[in-house]
Amino acid sequence: MINFKKILKYFILFICYLILLFGLYTGLLVATGKLFTIFDTLLNCLFPALACYSILFFPLIILIMARLHGKKKKLWLIPIVFGLIIISLNALPLIAGIQKPINDGEAQFRDIFGSNYMAKIPTELKSKFMDIPYNFWEMYNHHETYDCNITENIPYLTIPEYNDTFYFDYYCPKSGNGPFPTIINIHGGGWVLGNKGFPENRPHATMYLASQGYCIFDIQYGLARFPNMSIGNIEVDSLLEMIQNTLGRELTNGSYPVTDQIVHVMGNFTNFLVDNADDYKINLSSVFITGNSAGGHLTECFIGWNTTYRHIFPTENITIKGLIPFYGISNFSGLMYMAEDPLLNQVDDPLAIMTQFFGGDISNTTFNKKISPISMIDSSAPPILLLHGTNDELVPIEQSRELKAAYDMNATNPAILIEFPFTGHAFDYVFGSPGGQISLYYIERFLAATRYT
Repeated sequence: MINFKKILKYFILFICYLILLFGLYTGLLVATGKLFTIFDTLLNCLFPALACYSILFFPLIILIMARLHGKKKKLWLIPIVFGLIIISLNALPLIAGIQKPINDGEAQFRDIFGSNYMAKIPTELKSKFMDIPYNFWEMYNHHETYDCNITENIPYLTIPEYNDTFYFDYYCPKSGNGPFPTIINIHGGGWVLGNKGFPENRPHATMYLASQGYCIFDIQYGLARFPNMSIGNIEVDSLLEMIQNTLGRELTNGSYPVTDQIVHVMGNFTNFLVDNADDYKINLSSVFITGNSAGGHLTECFIGWNTTYRHIFPTENITIKGLIPFYGISNFSGLMYMAEDPLLNQVDDPLAIMTQFFGGDISNTTFNKKISPISMIDSSAPPILLLHGTNDELVPIEQSRELKAAYDMNATNPAILIEFPFTGHAFDYVFGSPGGQISLYYIERFLAATRYT
C-alpha cells in the first residue's frame, strides 16, 4: 500500500533542500560578488539587499526540515548546520557591512566639514533628517510617505532628426516660494537602458529629499542602440526594446552615443534650467547632481564643467555645489577588457561597435580622456560624495578609489568615499536596506554641509 504521508514528507524535504541550495548560492554570491558568469554579477545587484530579508525565511525552513527528519541517526543536524552556514553568508551585509560605512562616513565628514558641522545646519532642516544611519526595524517596517508636489513627463529636448523627445519628472516642496536648492537626478542602465521614475530611479528617495526643501529633476536622456547587431540569433535592439517596455519607456528612434548623452545632460538640460529657473523655483547658485551606474558616470562628467565641457555648460549662470555619484565609471582606460568581452567577440567588428557606442575610439588616449571624469579634475572640481559597493563586479570599487585619490591630489574641494562591504552594483536600490538607509543618511548631510559649512 502506498504511504502518501511518507511521500509527502520526502517531497517537502526535497523542496526544502533545494531552497537551502539556492540560499547557499545566494550566500556565496553575497560573499564573493561573482561566481561563474556575468549573470551572477547582475544578480548580485540585488541579492545583498534582498538577503537581509531572506535570512528571516531560512530559520523556518530549517525548523521544518529538522522536524521532518526526526531524531533518527541525527539527520536533523544536517539542515541545522547547513542552514546556519547559509544564514551567516546571507547575513554578511548585516553582520559585517553596516558599521564600516558608518565609521568611514562619520570620520570623513568630521574631518572635512568640522567636528561641529551639524551645528551650522539650520534647525528646521536638521529636524527632517534621519536620526541614525541605520534602523533595523525600519528595514522591515517602513511605511512612511513623503509629502511633495510631483509633475511628470515634462519635455525639455526634442531631436527633430529622429523625432525623439526627452522628458523629466519634477519634484518640489509642498510649500514655499523658493528658489529651492536643486538636484538633477540621472538614471543608470549602461547607457542603453533605463528611465526616470519608478522602478528605475529610486523615486522614494527623491520624494524624501523633495520633502526636505529641494526641487529635483528626474531626467531622461538619449540612449545608444545597436540596430545592426545580433548575438547568436538574438537581435540586440529587440532585447533592449523588451526590457525598456518593462521600464515604461520605448526605444529611441535615434542612437545616441555616450558623447551625445553627456551633451544632453550637461548642455541641453542645464541650459533648460537657466532658461526656466523662475518657473521651476530653481536656485541656480545651489545645484547638485546625482546618478547611479551610467548616471553615476554622467554625474562625474560634471567634474569637467570648467575644463573638458566648458563649451557646453552655462558656466556663468549655474554653480555646481556638489556631485553624488553611485558606482560610476571614472576611468575608461582601466576598462579596456570590454574590447575582449565574449559577447562583443561574436560580432564581426567589435571595435566598430564600441566606437559607435561611445562616440569615438576608446583606445585613443585623447578620446578616452574626453569621457573619463578622472582626467577632468582641476581646482574647480565640485565637492563629491562617492558611494560604492566593495563587491561590485560591473564597476569595480577601484574606479571610485582612484577618483578619490586623484581628487585629493589635484582638486581644491573635498572628495568623500563611502564603501559598502559585501554589496554589489545597485546596493541602494531597496530603500529600506542597509545600503539604502546609510547612503541617504549621508546624502542629506552632504547636501546640507556643502551649503552651510
